[in-house]
Amino acid sequence: MTAARTVAVQTSDQGSVTMYEPSWCVGHAGHPVDALVDLGHRSAEYPLGRPADPVGIALVSQYPHGNGPREIGLFVEQAALAITLSPGAVRELAADYETAAAQLRRLADWVHILKAGEPQ
Repeated sequence: MTAARTVAVQTSDQGSVTMYEPSWCVGHAGHPVDALVDLGHRSAEYPLGRPADPVGIALVSQYPHGNGPREIGLFVEQAALAITLSPGAVRELAADYETAAAQLRRLADWVHILKAGEPQ
């Protein structure tokens, strides 16, 4: 078992905050925060459907000091789609959504495992 990781992040309202950083978090350098409630953890982004033309993205996230739910969850963002398609393109889109559904089920299983191993 590995030792718990911690990270110190500068916030404008609380100064430097040291907190537990889960192994799935990609770090905080690219996600500056203003207030403590905005300090959270994010995994890598996972394209849903075809990687070259995804129908959305998903990532594991947690905002332990946030105003909303504080537990680990799966953030899902759907790609904006407003277009008229041919029957063949509609079938291709449906296949992309079927692929995305399978990917989301696997990510949901991963989040379930992460939540089970979360420190109390």
